[in-house]
Amino acid sequence: MATTTQTQILFHNQKPSRPSSTTTTTPSLPPYEAGSYEFGALSPTSSHSSSSPPNYDTPSHHLDAYGLSTSSSSSSQPSFHCTKAFQIESQGHPLIALPTPPQPAPIPVYNVDLASGNVTHLAYESIRLLRCSGNSILIRAGDAEDDPVCKTTYRWGPGRPPRMQLTGALSHDEEFEVMNKGLATRAQVFRTHLGTFAWRYAGRGERKAVGANSLLVMDRIFMVALEGGGQEERRIPVARFVRNEEVRTRGTKATTAGNGGRLMVDLREWEGTKGEGEEVEVLVVASCLVMLKKEVDRRRMHQAVVTVSLVA
Repeated sequence: MATTTQTQILFHNQKPSRPSSTTTTTPSLPPYEAGSYEFGALSPTSSHSSSSPPNYDTPSHHLDAYGLSTSSSSSSQPSFHCTKAFQIESQGHPLIALPTPPQPAPIPVYNVDLASGNVTHLAYESIRLLRCSGNSILIRAGDAEDDPVCKTTYRWGPGRPPRMQLTGALSHDEEFEVMNKGLATRAQVFRTHLGTFAWRYAGRGERKAVGANSLLVMDRIFMVALEGGGQEERRIPVARFVRNEEVRTRGTKATTAGNGGRLMVDLREWEGTKGEGEEVEVLVVASCLVMLKKEVDRRRMHQAVVTVSLVA
């Protein structure tokens, strides 16, 4: 990532206009303008099927295309510029429920038009073939299940991290283990031929800056040499996954674990490379789905503990 400039965010306080009861067409999101914007709130709409893109009401604020507020960031931090955006539609696991495995329903991932902010056509689909297994495949829209771009293997138990593997034309005959950063954090890291990447949950300040209830950030991690010897870890933001009233999956709440939202990716570092930008895009989508799966598993584990304690 070359630039380290700040990005200004404009925040609009007007309330969303709601369509009248006679209106049959749901307004689309307002267009992106130059620069970055904060997330606002959408008025709720009815649920939609996974076979077509979700419709969104006109929001009270412009959708944040870049996910970074310079009001709380320093000029020394790398800038984040959204070059591609997706809408992940996952129902997740509610706060009050039995700790049963979720139905193996496909998770659609839609493209988002950066010029208009509209959710458009299907880009990818995550398919889990068995309810009793967390293993999944990621396929492009229109492709057959036997032609995935990424396979993810979930293994139960401590010390058995999920494994991702690019397949088909993107295959490099290697698996990437998604490892915990530590016992006291939910951050995950995986090392690939494209570099080392890590997902982390942003703190309150970062969430407030973009108006998000939940903000996951994927950074590329690298080491730089320091004067006088030694090395220092540096991070460049590659993706941001945002959930709030405006962009989270319809019918889910802020307390829902593993629910969908808006995934924004910055692929400027891989512009002009042969296939690497596509590989990073697939890794971002697949690893984000891994994070959602881990949220669901964590919720089910807590519910199982509560259920056992009540029975005992």
